[in-house]
Amino acid sequence: MHSNQLFQNFKTTGGTMSYYYRPPKGNHATIIFFQAFGGDSDYYNFKTVIDNLSQDDGILTFDYLGYGLSDITDQPQTLPNTVNEFRQLFASLNLGSTVIFAHSIGGVFALYDYLNFSNRVIAFVSIEPTTYEVVHAHPQGAELFAEAADEFHQLTPDQKTARQKDLAIQGDINPLLSAEDTAANTKILAGKMYNRNLVAQTQNWKAILKPIANQKLPNQLPTLLFSTPNRQAEFKQSGYVTQHPKSRVVVLKGNHYLHWQYPKLIATTTDQFINSLG
Repeated sequence: MHSNQLFQNFKTTGGTMSYYYRPPKGNHATIIFFQAFGGDSDYYNFKTVIDNLSQDDGILTFDYLGYGLSDITDQPQTLPNTVNEFRQLFASLNLGSTVIFAHSIGGVFALYDYLNFSNRVIAFVSIEPTTYEVVHAHPQGAELFAEAADEFHQLTPDQKTARQKDLAIQGDINPLLSAEDTAANTKILAGKMYNRNLVAQTQNWKAILKPIANQKLPNQLPTLLFSTPNRQAEFKQSGYVTQHPKSRVVVLKGNHYLHWQYPKLIATTTDQFINSLG
């Protein structure tokens, strides 16, 4: 399916946001996917998980402004601004019951959104969501990204094209996508590489993370978190895991992008988790 048939556009105060929406069937919830930092398509990033979820599940993917097929924005890259943009989209869709599904920095946006706006969320699913530990773990992250962006923008058009063709090989694209989907997402990511919104986000990490540094999801909310072995202790102490009797942490060997390694297992576990809530 061509992108103009697959995706829809929604105009926010900061620019036009691209999204994919599949309404739920019956009393099923809509699963909202919050992607990691990077700039590719939210839909293609999670597509192999989505393909393995129940067809009764509602699905909503959306590209933050500055990501995927959404506009680059002139709005300051703050946590409230970012959340306010997609909150406008969510409100326009009149969503019923929802399940948050967040990866990495998407966890920060989803946590802030839940604590400030969401009253129809029935569960919070996450894959290695960002905690404040990232500030200490990557103290030079913003500086290094800005340097890489400067180097990229100094390349000739031919050199940029060569770099962009290597995106899938470099591991920036879900390796389990079909050839057609890989090509589509590579083209999308190539159009957003090192744009000013991404640079501004990295420079504002501390300010973006500060509002959620000591925030926790309420214990009445069931949570499911997928973690690599070396980070499970960090996550069990984080605000992303609650004391709800259904809450659990699933540990899988692999890297930060577990949904690219275990899409079927993660999808099946997620559906079973949601179904267990009644």
